[in-house]
Formats: sequence, C-alpha cells, structure tokens
Amino acid sequence: MKNGTINRKKEHLKIAQNHSVHFEEITSGFEHYHFVHNALPEMNIEDIDFHTTFLGYDLKLPLIICSMSGGEQEGEMLNRDLAIAANKSGIALALGSIRPALENRDALGSFLVARENAPDIPIIANIGATQLVKDFKTKDLLKLLKKIQVDAISIHLNPLQEALQPEGEPHFKGVSRAIEILRETLPYPVIVKEVGFGLSFDVIKRLQKMGIQWIDIAGAGGTSWSRIEHMRTDDNVHRRIASQFFEWGIPTVDAILHAVRVKQMHIIASGGIDDGLKFAKAIALGADLAGAATLFLRARNSDGVEGITNLIKVFSETLRISMFCCGCRNLEEFRGNQSIISSRQK
Repeated sequence: MKNGTINRKKEHLKIAQNHSVHFEEITSGFEHYHFVHNALPEMNIEDIDFHTTFLGYDLKLPLIICSMSGGEQEGEMLNRDLAIAANKSGIALALGSIRPALENRDALGSFLVARENAPDIPIIANIGATQLVKDFKTKDLLKLLKKIQVDAISIHLNPLQEALQPEGEPHFKGVSRAIEILRETLPYPVIVKEVGFGLSFDVIKRLQKMGIQWIDIAGAGGTSWSRIEHMRTDDNVHRRIASQFFEWGIPTVDAILHAVRVKQMHIIASGGIDDGLKFAKAIALGADLAGAATLFLRARNSDGVEGITNLIKVFSETLRISMFCCGCRNLEEFRGNQSIISSRQK
C-alpha cells in the first residue's frame, strides 16, 4: 500500500503531462459569458488593485495553484518549484494528497519542501474523504500538518474517481460526519473540494450545515479523471466502464453559480480555467479565488520556475486589464458584479 499510493501519484502526473485528458463535450461554461466593455473607465490602469486576503495572508493576486503532487521524488521537485514561484508571485499553493506521508515517513520530504521555499504564502494540505472513515487517527494527521507547517487542510471528494480506480476505495458512508468531526477537532480551517466533477447546490448547502466556510467547486470542463483512470488500467472491462463517464460532471460555471447562491460561503473556482480571461471571469462571477493545476504542471515541465512565474504574470495582467476595461478599481467592485459580465445565452 505504501508504494502503491506513491506509484499511483507518479502515474497521474505522467498521464496529465503527456496525454490529452480534457473533457471533449462538456465545457467549463466560461465561453457563454462575456465582459461588458466600458469604453470610459475614468481611471488609470495603475489604479487597479486586486490584492486580497486568504487564511490570514495578503495575496498579490486571487490565484491558487491547485493540488497536484506529493510523496514521490518527482513530486518533491515539482512542489519545490511551485512553492518558489508561488511565493515570489504572492499567490496561494495547495499540495497534493498527504496520504503518502501518513503511510510512509520517507514521503514527508516532498511536502516539507513547500514551506521551506514559500515562507510568505498560505499553503494548504490535502487528504481524501475516504481516508477519514478508514483506519484514521486525527492525532497522526495533526502531527503531520504541524510538521509540514500548513495553514489549512482541504478534504477532496472524489466518489467517481474512487469508483473507477482499479484500486479505488468508493466508501463514502460516514464521510459527512467525519468532515464535521475534523472541523470541530482540528485547529486548522477545513476546505472541502471536488477533483474535477463539480459541487452541486445540494452538496454545498449540506457542507455549509456542517460548518464548512470554504469550498473548491472544481467543476467539469478541464482535466477529466475518468480519462486518466481509463489510461491507467490495462483491463479492457475497466477501460470500457471508465469511458462511460468521460463526460460526467457539473460544468465549472454552473458550480460557481450554485455556490454563489449559498450566502456566506467562500468559493475557490477551478476546473478548466486554462487562461487568464477564464480566471478573470471566475472572479467576476463570484469566486473569492480561482486556480488551476495541470496548466501549471505543464508550464513547469516546459520552462521550470520561470515558466510558472510567467504563467502567473499572464493571469495577473489579464485580470488587471479586464478590471480596467470594466471600470472596476478593486475586487470589491469586480467580484460578483452582474453589471460587468453577461451571459450570451440570455
């Protein structure tokens, strides 16, 4: 099991980097929205301010690099580079599942490297929901979180991925109560996220009743874990089953709009946010932060830390120009402002 988890992470990274694993029919939905151009913004572009706060940190940009890796040697180098770029750019960073470090102390270094290289930004740990209802000890998790020096923990809900994995554990009975207990007992904020199939209005409401204040809706339209798990197995039956779910999920925009309806819920948007304009649209539709994963993986594997940093600059300047051309000086004027973004489907 120890090596199995790490090997699975290696396979996930390799497939995400080298293969086309995006949805083909379902889109994120951002193409259905456009900004209302303001030809008379009455400001200078230097007036734009999109600083924000998250987990007690001041961020230069409402951007987060979403969960990817950890445990394997490749993951340590990736987390180091992501941390360096994120710290330099003043954005948030989420780590991949810390399950490998719970199972094997040798995997700890791939997570410690993040805080070592990113002392000034929020770092989020990540663990699967099914781990909470297995042979799970909160004290072991707490020790690990303290060692890694994170600022919050996210719990990822991935029932479809677990159901499609040959070695998956689709055991979600008791997860809701486990989330509540974790929120009540851990001295860390608890974020709940999907992995790319979206959160529905009903699930978001239930999470709020559990006391959850931050969610990552991680909608459909970007990386498809159904496709990744399809590629991981040589079993023809398993491959055929996985192929049935290539277009399963709630589009990212729909999930954002579900979340916005739940008052006082803080929203991280991800899923198919593969350019700066989609990032800007996610914030304008109401997300507190927005981010991506595979996009940063490929930028790093192509051009190292500089590739990540340059991609962040593209997101930053696209948001700046979008706000300028909508006449919004800050995020308070821009975020959730229905007068500056319109649906083409109306």
